[in-house]
Amino acid sequence: MIKLTGTLLNVYTSNDFTNKETGEVVRGKNKLQLLLETPLKNGATRKELIDISIPSSKVALYQGQENSPVEVDVATVGKTIFYGV
Repeated sequence: MIKLTGTLLNVYTSNDFTNKETGEVVRGKNKLQLLLETPLKNGATRKELIDISIPSSKVALYQGQENSPVEVDVATVGKTIFYGV
């Protein structure tokens, strides 16, 4: 399992999507907006804002924790490159 740690800035639901061919409406995904901080070799810190989709069942775990550090269990989609720190 992979855990991301960052400051939770926002919990939101993205816009619904309408398939133009079928007219089917797909409900927007629940997302966390996290600010990650990565220390660099030169002593500086790089900040990165990311959005992570989460299941509806986990939204309550994060609501009310805005501006606090949180850990999020994540999985990868597609090719990922790992390196040790």
